[in-house]
Amino acid sequence: MENEVQRNCFDAIAEVGIVPVINIPRPELAAPLAKALRAGGIPILEVTLRNDTALESLRRIKAEDPAMLAGAGTVLTCAQVDDALAAGADYIVTPGFNPKVVSHCQAAGIPVLPGCVTPTEIEAGREAGLRLFKFFPSEQLGGVKTIRELCGPYRDVRFVPTSGITLANIPAYLSCERVAAVGGSCMAPAALVQAGEWAGITALCREAVRASLGFQIMHVGINGGRDDGEANARRLAEIFDLPYLPGGRSDFAGTAVECCKEAFPGEKGHIAIGTYSVERAAANLRARGVRLREEFKNVDAQGRLIAVYLEEEIGGFAIHLLKRN
Repeated sequence: MENEVQRNCFDAIAEVGIVPVINIPRPELAAPLAKALRAGGIPILEVTLRNDTALESLRRIKAEDPAMLAGAGTVLTCAQVDDALAAGADYIVTPGFNPKVVSHCQAAGIPVLPGCVTPTEIEAGREAGLRLFKFFPSEQLGGVKTIRELCGPYRDVRFVPTSGITLANIPAYLSCERVAAVGGSCMAPAALVQAGEWAGITALCREAVRASLGFQIMHVGINGGRDDGEANARRLAEIFDLPYLPGGRSDFAGTAVECCKEAFPGEKGHIAIGTYSVERAAANLRARGVRLREEFKNVDAQGRLIAVYLEEEIGGFAIHLLKRN
């Protein structure tokens, strides 16, 4: 069954949302690659066991940076699980659902992410106590559209799609709540790894993180009392030919301006920044030293964070994260 180690590992993966899946050609490239990924905001990778030196690459990464969450991928046998554990792997990824390999991982206490892309495989995985699966090869199997369909009957599972993931389609995947993270090599292409172009890889990682968060301004809030809030919203709606949308604590002029009728954080008002996942964005901000106001947060019926304020105010405006569609 799924244990605390497994949940913690996969929670960490979901908080970042991006897993570089890399076939490292030479062990001497492994530690500099991991450093470049971390510098770009991605402290995770999956080393595929597709060459004879992959385990040595994994070993060097964990020796250089023990906190790097490093998994072993393309694991096909129980013997490979043992070898990956000896090399320091934090988790195991398999291309398909092999009951013997999954059971072996569970007995060893190492998190396992098996490939499950059909109802039969998903049910086998659920029977084994798993709720997170690799979806491979994603684009060839219909991508996020297929994932949404599979999650109709299986409402308690999530996926990590791999294969065909690009900077352009990361937003489509990570705006889907059934996608915990995406895996791929677009942030560390083989040519850049082979050439040791670490600055280029770091830059691509930052682009990937930016794409995964999808920050955009959703609306601006203007502080005021009950009468002021209504009057302000009505006047803005009149000037700009926007719908006036009355509410409880605030009224809106269209979707762009919220006119507050009660006390909200911020000297002058607030700015709502939308993101695909407030939980992922909050983890990203915390990792960069940005403090959040835990007393001002909202969660949905499933307990997922959907809004939270930053502790810092800018120009008299509070800032809060908001789940975007």
